[in-house]
Amino acid sequence: MNTPPTLGAASVAFVPVTLTPQTPPLTCARQLILERVHEMVKFEEGTRKGEDLEALHDMRVWSRRLREAFEIFTFCFPEKIYNKLYARVRQVTKTLGKAREADVAVEFFNKHYTAAQGMIERFALEDMLSRLVETQAHERAKMQGKLDRKARPSSLPEELTQAFERLAAQPASRQRGPRTALRLTRMLLLQRLRAVFAARQALTGEDDVMGLHNLRITVKKLRYALEALAFAAGVEVEANLKFFKKLQTALGEVHDRDVFIAEVKGRYDALQKRAFSANLLQGYEKIFQHLVQERQGFYQEYVKLFAEAKLAEWQKRVVPPLPPRAAKKPAASALEG
Repeated sequence: MNTPPTLGAASVAFVPVTLTPQTPPLTCARQLILERVHEMVKFEEGTRKGEDLEALHDMRVWSRRLREAFEIFTFCFPEKIYNKLYARVRQVTKTLGKAREADVAVEFFNKHYTAAQGMIERFALEDMLSRLVETQAHERAKMQGKLDRKARPSSLPEELTQAFERLAAQPASRQRGPRTALRLTRMLLLQRLRAVFAARQALTGEDDVMGLHNLRITVKKLRYALEALAFAAGVEVEANLKFFKKLQTALGEVHDRDVFIAEVKGRYDALQKRAFSANLLQGYEKIFQHLVQERQGFYQEYVKLFAEAKLAEWQKRVVPPLPPRAAKKPAASALEG
């Protein structure tokens, strides 16, 4: 988690340090935030070119990891500075969002088109894809303009480096929050874990689209916190990361189907108002049925993974213990010696 990032020639110098459970949080904040911003901007050129759709995906993921690192270390920043920097990073994520969603939709329905057997379903998928490709091109063009006018991600490494230089000059007496990474990790992971179980408790059933979406977000935030604080998160951190990644994936697949089902239903409702659209309507009905079946499968995967999980058991696995205190030596007896 704390490996040196690969930097381009124009990047601001960044020399990583080794983080331990006893490292002060401000040092961790500098390390993890700068590491993530450099990783994010590595993908800006590829995102702008649009030749590899994964570049946009990777840049957006790293912007989310960067935001998560800011949220973890909120207490290290004066409020005004934090709000300004966090808003800059959030603007990057927001700028990339619609274009990435369009990429995902085009890629998903292209795969369905390739696998489709019946002509009626392929006919409907062609109709869907023609609309999605137009949306994709439109959102990509909008993204390019916003990257230049609003987000300006390439300037963030220098801005963040300067911010940490100012923070380093502040006296230690002005620093707030936990004094070690371990104490921060214990507090934060417990909070994130409780949020996951609270979101699960709030679910009203398989059809609770918003509730499952909220649960996915809390799982993602817990996973990102585990990634960032892995050096202090205990011996089970790798196993925990693997599990919550699997859980996040299952919930993400459910969420994607919910988005696509809504898209299909919207197009179906519009076609019902038009004459001579019977074949298209039949094709969309088949697409809808496939999406519902896929969603049910991924929901059952979530159920097997986590529906019966217990907070107390996961707390023992996720929250690292404090190190045992050194035993005090007994006082020497007056009879000894």
